[in-house]
Order: sequence, then structure tokens, then C-alpha cells
Amino acid sequence: MKKFLRGLNAEQASAASTIDGPLLVLAGAGTGKTRVITVRMAHMLSIGIDPRSVLAMTFTNKAAAEMRARVAKLVGSKPAELLTVGTFHSFCLKLLREHTAEIGFPKGFTICDAADQLSALKGALRELRIPEAAIQPSTLQARISLLKNRLVSPEEFMQRPGDETDELIGRAFRRYQDHLRRSRNLDFDDLLLEALRLLRENAAVREKIQERYRFLLVDEYQDTNGPQYELVRIIGLPERNVCVVGDDDQSIYSWRGADVSKILGFERDYPGAKIVRLETNYRSSQEILDAANKIIRNNPSRHDKTLRSHLGRGELIQAVMSRDETVEAEYVVRDILERTKRKEAALGDFAILFRTAVQPRTFEAELRARNLPYVLVGGQSFFDRKEVRDVMAFLKLMANPRDEVSLLRVINCPPRGVGKSTIDKALEFATEKGIAVGEAFDRAEEIEGINAKAVEAVQRLRARLNALALGST
Repeated sequence: MKKFLRGLNAEQASAASTIDGPLLVLAGAGTGKTRVITVRMAHMLSIGIDPRSVLAMTFTNKAAAEMRARVAKLVGSKPAELLTVGTFHSFCLKLLREHTAEIGFPKGFTICDAADQLSALKGALRELRIPEAAIQPSTLQARISLLKNRLVSPEEFMQRPGDETDELIGRAFRRYQDHLRRSRNLDFDDLLLEALRLLRENAAVREKIQERYRFLLVDEYQDTNGPQYELVRIIGLPERNVCVVGDDDQSIYSWRGADVSKILGFERDYPGAKIVRLETNYRSSQEILDAANKIIRNNPSRHDKTLRSHLGRGELIQAVMSRDETVEAEYVVRDILERTKRKEAALGDFAILFRTAVQPRTFEAELRARNLPYVLVGGQSFFDRKEVRDVMAFLKLMANPRDEVSLLRVINCPPRGVGKSTIDKALEFATEKGIAVGEAFDRAEEIEGINAKAVEAVQRLRARLNALALGST
């Protein structure tokens, strides 16, 4: 253990060496949080704790991969591979795949991503004859996600008093869930909700998971929502070896369901919990920290903490008011040039941050005018490209022929002469019979006035995909 603790400050060492019982690590920005987490996990393995009994939850795949890689460097890859380290969603997906029979789902259920959800919601609005002018599908998507993250079902929401828009949201929410069920689909929020339902309703599975994972670690605890909080509480209930790491001052995701009251109420939920504050900052100067401390102190609902810089006082913060965005860009680029000429910094040391997608255009124009190389971070993901989404839709249909969103995406890719009227009639029949739209095309002889040629084209597509699926098994 001593070799792991070398180089840690007193606060970090205290957090890394506390293993038993509930532990809240309040990790301010730049205080070495990831290092503390990985050293703590390495220490657990070094004292003989079975790595298969450790569950570490993160919010991104990148954070999970980094965590596992760092632990492997400390203790070797073999024990590190036996740890369960992943996002809440990946953990829940694995849990549901292991217990499909218990939740009443087929093994071939598929996951809707954000774009698939939007398509399904548009379909729900179309089926209900609600015009998109009444409520934007993207707004509906955000509202439904927020309701799920607050553990509110369509039925519960519809029983609440509300205005006309709320009534539309409730109807669309219920129809959207019906659509997911008949398509054998789950969205990302449902992964959490179905895993939570499984643990709440099935005592055998709950006890098995509680027995398997005796030590829990949760990163970025300030960002947990209702289902995530309940999952941690249920799994960690018997042993109470729950370590959460986070910073209420960095809670910025309430708009998507994160509930800062969970980290603020940790001591209430886990009486006798130990609290360790990481307050030595290794990233920013004291000038920056002082400004941040003064602002955040105005928040009455927070854990008290004051960050101290390891880097010294630093330069004063500059606030520059510009007449417009062009003048602002000229000033910023000129300042970068002057600093590089004085050899105070290299071009790679600078980052220009902005809040909206249109703001970088002015900076790009100025950087190009000065022949300065730059990298624009962000933009469209590879998996959001149309051709990639089309290929993914074909693959999803091979795995799950009932996937309506994927079928409707590729029904005319390439063009097959399947018109809107044909699709609407099939959707109406599917809704009326409670079946998937693919099955509606299989029963097209029961649909009055549907285009026979278009139906034949869809049936050929489905038959070909089924043949490919059978050939791949």
C-alpha cells in the first residue's frame, strides 16, 4: 500500500486508504480525483479484496477505460480485467441481457439512440394526429427523458394537473412507450428504469447482485439522476461499502435530470459516513480559484470547501469587453500571436472556448486570415452520418425484425417506391392491432387500399434481411 500512496497529499491518501463503510469524497476541480479513485481500487486489490466484488460506475466510456487502464498499471492487467468498471448504462444493459426472461423481454431487444428516439416520437405524434407545430419532437424528447430520470411514468404524468401542452406530452409519452414495446426496443433512459424494476421486483436477482458486488464506487456523483441514485442505494444497501466521488459545485446537468440533492444528502442516506475534502488544486492558479471561490460561496446549498492552488498566485484574470464578435476575434488572435512571439507559450497551449455552434465562425475566419493552424473540436460524429446510420439500421433489423424505427429509416433506401400513404396505412393497422409495422406489411391483405407493389417491395426487403440474419448465425 505504501508504494501506492507515494506522491499523494494527506487528503488524497485519506480517501484512497478508506475502504470499509460509506465514504463521500468531495473532489474540487483539478484536485487529482481520478488518481485517488485508481489508487483506492489498487489498494483494495492489494489487500486481498476479490476484484469481481468491485463495481465502479462512471458517466462516460472514456472515463471507465482510463480508470481501468490506470489500475492495470498499478496492479497488472489480470486483476484489473476482473473489475466491473463502466457507465451506468453499460452496467444496466449487461444486467438486462443476463436476465431477459425475468423482465419479460426477448433476447434480441435493441437500443434506440437519440436519433432513433426522435424518429419514434415523430411516429407517435403522427399516429396521434398531433401536428409538430403543437409540440416540437426535440422538446418532447427532452421532456420525456426528464420525466423518466425523475421516475415518472406516462400514467403518473397524465394524472397530474396540467395545461393543454402537458396533455399532449402525456399522450405522446404513452404512445412512444407502446411503440418501443412492440418494436422490442429500449431507449437509454429505459435501460436504467428496467434494471431498477428488475432489482426492485425480483428478490433473487437483487440478492445475487448485492452478494456479487460488495464494494461500490461512483464517480461524478453530483450528476446522478433518480434511477441511478436508486440503483446505487439498492446494490449497496447490505454492506454499505459505498464510495461516491463528486463535487456539488460542479453540478450543471439538472436540465437533464441530475439531482444535486443526492450528493448533498449523502450523510442522511448513509449515517456515519466519512467525508474527505480534496481541496488542493493542481490545475489552476490561485487568482482563478479565488474568483471561483467568491462566486460559488453565494450558493447557500453546498458542501463547504475552499480550493488552494499548488501552482501559486498566477496572473490576474482579464475581462475584455468588445464592440462585436469581429473585434473580439481580432483581439484574441492578436493576443495569441503576441504571446507566441515572446515565446511565453506555443500555439498548442491555447484553447478558445465558446457556448454555441455558430460562435467559432468568426474566430475561424480570423485564424485563417493570420495563417494560424487550429483544430475545431466537436462537429458531426462518424456514427451520425446518414450513410452510417443507414447501415446501422439494416444491421439492427437483422438482429431485431420488429424494430420499427430502423425499418422506416431504410424502407426507401435505396428507393423502392413505398409512398407516405402506404406507410401511414401500415402504421395505422399496426397501432390498431398492437403489432410491429413489419408484421403489418406481412398481413397487408387485411389492409384496405394499400399499394400491392409497395407491399411486395417491403416484404422482399424483410425476407432478404431475415435470410442474411439466418446466414450469419
